[in-house]
Amino acid sequence: MPHVRGEAAVLVEPGRLEVAEVAFREPAEGEVLVRNTIAAICGSDVHRVRAESPFFRDMRDHPYPCPAGYPGHEGVGEVVESRSARFSPGDLVLTVPNHAYMASFARYQTIADRFLLPVKGTGAPTVQLMAQQLGTVVFALKRFWPEPVPQGSTAAVVGVGSAGLLFQQLLKHRGFEKVVAVDLEPGRLAVARSLGADATVHVPGQSAEEVVMEATGGKGADLVVEAAGTDGAREHAMRMVGQHGRLGFFGMPEDYDMRIPYAHLFVRQAQLITAVGGAQLEPGLPSFRTALELIGDGSIRVDDHITHTFDIKNIADAFDLAHNRQDDVVKIALTFG
Repeated sequence: MPHVRGEAAVLVEPGRLEVAEVAFREPAEGEVLVRNTIAAICGSDVHRVRAESPFFRDMRDHPYPCPAGYPGHEGVGEVVESRSARFSPGDLVLTVPNHAYMASFARYQTIADRFLLPVKGTGAPTVQLMAQQLGTVVFALKRFWPEPVPQGSTAAVVGVGSAGLLFQQLLKHRGFEKVVAVDLEPGRLAVARSLGADATVHVPGQSAEEVVMEATGGKGADLVVEAAGTDGAREHAMRMVGQHGRLGFFGMPEDYDMRIPYAHLFVRQAQLITAVGGAQLEPGLPSFRTALELIGDGSIRVDDHITHTFDIKNIADAFDLAHNRQDDVVKIALTFG
């Protein structure tokens, strides 16, 4: 078919997204063309777009101006053209691209079939969309705590935006008896309580370490997950971990270096584990398949995660809100008119 055209966000320079009508590449063998129904902004997208630290300025996947739709990587849409034996026009799909195919901030995207999963035609697209982020959380928890959870274990989540709320629920689902939620925003902590957090900490007014120590009888958390992507969150996490506990750093680095309270971690003999990426590289995308199942059977609630929706024309405003975290924002979706 001839190249289709449609609106797309283009990252033209650090911090500046412009919306333009562009032509989209026809699929090659093993690829499909997807008409996006809805996309979402990930915290890592905000870092990539704003490029405020040397780390993110150096970690560019593309020269400016970046390809249309970059760095969007959470999307649900309909296949409109296929050169894949696995997908046909009309199929509804969840897109879980790697860096080469990040293009969800556009009306269409061309993507390899290995980064797609079929979704049912029933249910709200906003709910199906959350399986992308949940898949990365499932993958991370395989690294943070792969074995069965001992009875009476306590976990803490630092940063309860969308990813943190998913961690909180998944930790409970996996068998952690208590989960403590820590955040800067009262609105997000209210959502955390509604989703079963056993205790919440509003920093900096409260001490996260003191609340966790009280909740654990002075032992500290068995697992602390950092899900905010900031050095401040990681510093809180390192102070909360208990003896022989584990630290799971999920967020992307804020810069090349950060302060580590090594003596504190040494005394507690804590283990530090990172899981920034890799779910898209698992053969068969098992973490994302598990995410779709957990959402489908109601084990993980996602209906209250997307709090704001913007048309693609207003993506700059959407990114400003995602960065400023005002108006009790948790997660932002983008639609395409």
